[in-house]
Amino acid sequence: MEKTWMYNDRGNSRRRALRLVSKEMSNEHHREGNINEESNIDVDDLEESDMQNGDESDEDIVDDIQDKEVYEKTAASIEDLTDLGEQCSEMGGDLQSSLADWAIEFGISLIALTALLSILKIYHSPLPKDGRTLLKTKTSYNITSVAGGLFHYCGILNSIQKFLDLIWSTLPDKHVFKLQLNFDGLPIFKSTSVQFWPILGLLQGYTKKPILIGLFCGTSKPNSLTEYLNDLVQELKVLKDGFLFKQKIFFLNVVSVVCDTPARAFIRGVKSHNAYHGCDKCHQTGVRKSNRMTFPEVNARCRSDDSFRQVTDEQHHVQQSPFIEVGIDMITCFPYDYMHLVCLGVMRRLLDLWIGTTGPLHCRISCSQASMVSDRLLALRNYIPSEFARRPRALLERCRWKATEFRQFLLYTGPVVLRGVVEPQIYDNFMLLSVGVYILASPEYCMELNDFAKTLLISFIKHFGQLYGEEFLVYNVHGLVHLNEDVKLHGNLDLISAFPFENFLGKLKKLVRGPLNPLTQVIRRLSEIENITSTDIKEASEKLKSEHKDGPVPECFSPQVRQYKVLATDGVVVSVKERDCCIKIDKKLVLVQNIIEEKGVVYIVANEYKQVEHFFTYPIDSRELGIYVVSKLSTNIKCFIVRQKPQKFVRLPFEKRFVVVPLLH
Repeated sequence: MEKTWMYNDRGNSRRRALRLVSKEMSNEHHREGNINEESNIDVDDLEESDMQNGDESDEDIVDDIQDKEVYEKTAASIEDLTDLGEQCSEMGGDLQSSLADWAIEFGISLIALTALLSILKIYHSPLPKDGRTLLKTKTSYNITSVAGGLFHYCGILNSIQKFLDLIWSTLPDKHVFKLQLNFDGLPIFKSTSVQFWPILGLLQGYTKKPILIGLFCGTSKPNSLTEYLNDLVQELKVLKDGFLFKQKIFFLNVVSVVCDTPARAFIRGVKSHNAYHGCDKCHQTGVRKSNRMTFPEVNARCRSDDSFRQVTDEQHHVQQSPFIEVGIDMITCFPYDYMHLVCLGVMRRLLDLWIGTTGPLHCRISCSQASMVSDRLLALRNYIPSEFARRPRALLERCRWKATEFRQFLLYTGPVVLRGVVEPQIYDNFMLLSVGVYILASPEYCMELNDFAKTLLISFIKHFGQLYGEEFLVYNVHGLVHLNEDVKLHGNLDLISAFPFENFLGKLKKLVRGPLNPLTQVIRRLSEIENITSTDIKEASEKLKSEHKDGPVPECFSPQVRQYKVLATDGVVVSVKERDCCIKIDKKLVLVQNIIEEKGVVYIVANEYKQVEHFFTYPIDSRELGIYVVSKLSTNIKCFIVRQKPQKFVRLPFEKRFVVVPLLH
């Protein structure tokens, strides 16, 4: 006998929405590639288009879902959410804004969000029925055909509008903003050649979060540099002359353009790094050795903005860059990016020479040596501060290392784990690079010891050529010669690195949920984020977290004083955990044991290291850079008032003692 199923409106809507949410959650990538989310459809269309039969039974629905566990978990989650809807029925817009924040934070697709809303709306009628309404998704945007692809120009002024609204009243008239630009290619999918070429910007001194100025999408890089940069160049020319914002005149100047080597050559309209006249900074003719273009000279005549504009070296130029119209220095305003040049360039090459098959036999390390270094790296994992995105991995995984891991090895862990394992000449050569880059990356020493850092890096290049062979004196290695001049003009290396832009590019790529209309998808997702989230402005505020009552508390305080485990100050996390507890306060190296707050004053309770020695003496005494070997921790606790941001150290175990290195970033 055929079964007849009776549904009321609420049950039917709930089951249909549950089916949609369950299918979405069972999708491995939580993506919308199988549904054209970008088409204009309403909720009813969503329900009808995504269900073949609206009269299916509960059992039929479950059978359609591959993973019944997902179904059960989804059902339980929705029960909780409906309870939440009933509790919040009198909260006005609070539930709506919380749902929007949740959807943005976890990247919930519009299909799943709309399905969820159709359930919650039954119990909380003020909610919208469409996820696009909740997230205020942008429905109109200007996309043009440019340079062999599609292009959307957001604009500089438009992208910083919310920022200006918050800060304009605190700025004097005729204030000058400093803008840093970034260009790079971003492959979207592994199976196709479709790629983004975003134009990113960063307002120096205010925020570490880049803004999207323009976005190009095509199957290759833009085939016309003039078309690609036209909107940007025209706006820069206007903003440079001043713009009016709420009865105040402001100016905006481009101070630097940070790119990797291929992108920098493309934007400047010059030969690439593998050309004979490929060096951006000096007039040097490359020498081809072992099928590699090398640049062995370390004191060649430098290029200038005048010589660039006059095209005195015709073999260096490919075409005229539109940036010439902006009026920036075409040499000094294009600094080397040490993320690509040093971390992904020189440091990665060194590891390949030691462990791979390309290096000379006398420079390679044995399997046992590589294993020893890897074991030491893994032993440091619990000591790496929370400011690092990744913890050390074994050398055998170096092909999967990210730029931050190469930086971590170069500046912090490498000098510790290589010591006593590799040959002395290899270690000394590595230390020339490590210390030279450390100085230029240090806000404290990058100017004071700038010339000394250049001497170290030139010594590294010369010794590198003798040790590994002149055929390895390629563009990246040669670029170290010019690194200190960029620092003199722009500040420490982290101020002219692509690290913040690379992080943004990674997030940008995640906004693409399917292969259909990737440019449109990104525009919509960014509009949702902009409408829901607040503008990030750099603030030096103290935040106390993880309150506890475990002590220790000095006798001078009341036993009822408020105690915390974490102090977050201007991006630096100090806590009682082993990896975040080493700081320098009142010129003393201490380990934090407790954090106390009394009457608005924050105190650090800590033990002091009594013995402080140098870690290395070549190529400089490490104590002159604030790098020490510490031991003999005092048993008596001391109390320090936090008057400014504490200087945090990376503390690494070394021969029953600890090496402490100031955290630079």
